[in-house]
Amino acid sequence: MKSNHFTARALLPASGVQSNSDISSLVLDAQGELVVNVACSSDGDMVRGIRIVFQAPVAGFRFLDGLDLHRYVHTKGFPRGTHLIEVIDGGWLSEEKLLQDSELDAREWMVVTGNGCLSVFSSEEPQCSEITWAAEGA
Repeated sequence: MKSNHFTARALLPASGVQSNSDISSLVLDAQGELVVNVACSSDGDMVRGIRIVFQAPVAGFRFLDGLDLHRYVHTKGFPRGTHLIEVIDGGWLSEEKLLQDSELDAREWMVVTGNGCLSVFSSEEPQCSEITWAAEGA
């Protein structure tokens, strides 16, 4: 399904999304809370990143690679340079509403990295914090 219109707003400052940034881990607990760790950059033996916590209940999520992202990223409404956006219109949630012919009680968030993105349905704005951890093999 082609998206003709896409609108989103940045939730984090536009500090740049490095091409080697990636989702480092993803944990969905039994209560429906989703914790996403994003590796933003590495400096020797340390990785700097962001922890994004989506409070329960998370209604759904999906990983988007380059092909899936193309229809969103190449629109005027896609905020550049930030790791977290709220999709206002024209994203996966809009597509699901059309396919299911119903109103879904959720908001759509997108965790953006240089290697892929995670689209999340959650009613509440996620909490973000900066984190640092030792690089593998360091």
